[in-house]
Amino acid sequence: MKIERRDFLKLAGMGSAILVLGTRSLESSIIGDAEQDDFFFIQLSDTHWGFNDPKINPDSGGTLKKAVAAINSMKSQPDFIIFTGDVTHTTDDPNERRKRMTEARDIIGGLNVKNVRLMPGEHDASLDNGAIFKEFFGETHYAFNHKNVNFIVVDNVSDPTSSIGDTQLQWLDGELKKLDKNSRIVIFTHRPLFDLYPDWDWWTRDGAKALDLLKPYKNVTVFYGHIHQENHHMTDQISHHSAKGMMYPLPAPGSVPKKAPIPWNTGEPYKGIGYRSVEATTEKADLVLVEYPVKAELTSQAEQIIKITAKKFEYSPSEIRLKKGVPVVLELTSLDRKHGFNCSKLGIRTDIEPGKVTRVPLTPQNTGIYNFHCDVFCGDGHDDMTGQIIVED
Repeated sequence: MKIERRDFLKLAGMGSAILVLGTRSLESSIIGDAEQDDFFFIQLSDTHWGFNDPKINPDSGGTLKKAVAAINSMKSQPDFIIFTGDVTHTTDDPNERRKRMTEARDIIGGLNVKNVRLMPGEHDASLDNGAIFKEFFGETHYAFNHKNVNFIVVDNVSDPTSSIGDTQLQWLDGELKKLDKNSRIVIFTHRPLFDLYPDWDWWTRDGAKALDLLKPYKNVTVFYGHIHQENHHMTDQISHHSAKGMMYPLPAPGSVPKKAPIPWNTGEPYKGIGYRSVEATTEKADLVLVEYPVKAELTSQAEQIIKITAKKFEYSPSEIRLKKGVPVVLELTSLDRKHGFNCSKLGIRTDIEPGKVTRVPLTPQNTGIYNFHCDVFCGDGHDDMTGQIIVED
């Protein structure tokens, strides 16, 4: 299956779409045969089917259905789809829990793609250790390989103490020992594996043990949900990326005294509810994140946002491909210290501060290759901190 970049960037799904490009790598063991097809999959998170509060989301019965319709309308269909937890909203009544899971399963069953994988969130599983979830959707942790990319689903919610547990950690260790240290590994989990904000339960109690098991592997990316917003973080060489929720947004960690859903904004409907595409190259393991807000109409044109992270001494991604005349917003963040972003031929010059997002609107008018670099000295590798914006017709 060959996927045109233009079609991919028009992806209308609600969650995350990941495109893995079958290009030749310096480490042939990472991707295997250079002739393998490109592929992508879609991640949806925190659909919270059964939630009902019109002050928070007056379209609570519509967002999941909109996602299914949007994915089905894609010209190129994903190889598979994964839901990373909180498929349903919690209830103490096991009969109501089964009802919600039945409804969610039926809606999800309307997807054209039938290779659909699920994992639980605490709303699905923590009250009964995942028993009812397993009745409807199967195992809560598992591993699979797709075109030489190794996917591992880790359950850190069925144990109500926010833990993975020793038994599952032993299983994870066994799965990892089957792999070469250069293997491409994608971890799916509901809660973050690192301590993002334990006071709000935004952590995994024994997540450090899982990260220690992953540390020897060179190409690891973790995708998670739970926090209903974007967050990008590094632990050693492991990158962590959270997805926006499908039902309601939550505040930034520690920004308010008490964690609670952010009320619906009638002036900006669907604000904070969205999806993103993530394009990943196997050669450099770079990620290009393009964010799309949910719109009331599926045909609405969404603002394209390209995420760029900076750290000593690199940008990720270091190569950005844009279309002539198509407006985008570059969102720049730093993972360690202050950096600069200077692309003089496109008239861009800004500082990148840790913990802040710098937005740079851009509508390239001419095709070409435009070099950018860090112009804030950041250490011995400063001169190598460069990249390119490639503008195509």
